[in-house]
Amino acid sequence: MIRKIRTLTCLLMVCGIMFLGFNKNVQAAEGETVYEPFIVVSSYEVSDGIITPGKSFELTIEVENTDTKVATKGSIMTISFPDGISTAYGSSNQIYLESLKAGEKRQVTFNLSASSYYSRASAPFVINIISEIRTNSATIYVPVHLDNSAFKVVSQAIPETAGAGDKIAASLSFKSLLGEKLSNVVLSVYIDNDSTPVTTANIGNISAGASKSQNVTFFINEKGMHSVKMELTYNLPEGDSASAELYSGKIQINDPSVENNLPVESIQEENIQGQDIIIIGGCLGLSVLLGIGIVLIAKKYN
Repeated sequence: MIRKIRTLTCLLMVCGIMFLGFNKNVQAAEGETVYEPFIVVSSYEVSDGIITPGKSFELTIEVENTDTKVATKGSIMTISFPDGISTAYGSSNQIYLESLKAGEKRQVTFNLSASSYYSRASAPFVINIISEIRTNSATIYVPVHLDNSAFKVVSQAIPETAGAGDKIAASLSFKSLLGEKLSNVVLSVYIDNDSTPVTTANIGNISAGASKSQNVTFFINEKGMHSVKMELTYNLPEGDSASAELYSGKIQINDPSVENNLPVESIQEENIQGQDIIIIGGCLGLSVLLGIGIVLIAKKYN
């Protein structure tokens, strides 16, 4: 009887230990934090490489599951954009992402269009990736092509030829066609597509629809045919910067002008020779006057 009681007690202890262990695992499972991998925007691409106002375009966004072991569950990607950008007819700004394997990348494409009146230098797109547990956001800025339609060139004056090292004077008059005030307007002159301007002129602010004229001077030291470009850079009210090419042409640079080509020694020598001529001429004139005076005096006393 005692042996049976001991055996039963051992069995109960073993069962109790098993129950406690099982119950502990269940509690750990219930209190465990659910882990979900992180989805990020790894890159983007726009058709034609740039947004052109008045045209439709495709924006392709690549997302990546950054985890190396765990796959993601279904998520939703939404995209928002500024005024002047909209989804193309029949398309949506929301795409459902099925599960992504660990380390997997996937591309999704949005069909969009830009208004012909869009005048910002870039278009900001806010991307939200929404899942059951977390939301990740990213903002990308896509460049916008702004052509010369933002300005009307009224007149321009630049010589077709000049001497090497000569001062070249040019002028440009234009009118803003934008319906907003522009700030930090600068006119820059570029030679032979160099990225650094040879001269700049700070115009300041331009009101909506206002006209401006600006004179600039610059030098070109090398002989030959050179390309000349005049470009405006400015800031829009939103703070974005933009640019517009208002003039593009060529200028022939020939031998330096006589004034510029004359050595300093020659100039000094010419000046000395000129001074000698003036002195000699003065002396001759004085001699003539003295001779006339002597003749008159002689006649008077005779």
